[in-house]
Amino acid sequence: MNYGEVLHALSIDLQSFFRRNIKIDGASFSQTIALAVIPNEGIEMSSLSKRLGLDTSTVTRLIIGLEKKAWAIRKKQQQQDNRVIMVFLTSAGEKKQSELEDKIDKLGLLVEKETNQIDRSELLEYLWSTHWTISKLLLKNKIV
Repeated sequence: MNYGEVLHALSIDLQSFFRRNIKIDGASFSQTIALAVIPNEGIEMSSLSKRLGLDTSTVTRLIIGLEKKAWAIRKKQQQQDNRVIMVFLTSAGEKKQSELEDKIDKLGLLVEKETNQIDRSELLEYLWSTHWTISKLLLKNKIV
């Protein structure tokens, strides 16, 4: 198996694993992922779009959905460029994000428990290394 095949299989399995186990009532999977990645200090819509790997128009619809649930709010940045729109979680959104983090932590513990004790630290190191490599490629906008 080569890197492409492994990455593809891992991507499909991780997405399935998360879709089945990380659910927020009334939220789509995409909304759930957006909730998970919006930082406390907020994020620019364009940065959120890049982070999620979605078009800006798709992210706008996604955030409108979160606003309707009162989980997020968009604000223009008056001090800098009026065209820059920031997204922030509301207090209700922060509670949902905290619920998500708890569910993600439980999934991590489940994977840890299922991993051979001798291999745990090595596996975690390899996963962080893979994450770092993919993050660097994303920053460089490497597109095949």
